[in-house]
Amino acid sequence: MPSITSSTKSFSHSQIFDHLKNSLFSADEAAQYLEISMPTFRRYVQAGKLKPTQNVGRSQLFSSADLRRLKQKISD
Repeated sequence: MPSITSSTKSFSHSQIFDHLKNSLFSADEAAQYLEISMPTFRRYVQAGKLKPTQNVGRSQLFSSADLRRLKQKISD
């Protein structure tokens, strides 16, 4: 990823996140990716709008593909 300097122009979403296409995100990372608060993220999960791909202990992991779909729905 390019280094960020004061003269750097804005990057597109794909320039920043495309390398994460097949990654799993923690709940905190997923909320950051979706640009929503953790309480809102938890409400989406409780409502079934987003389901964890994996559970590791008490942690839930979410697929980037599912997050991308939800992000598109949110911004429509």
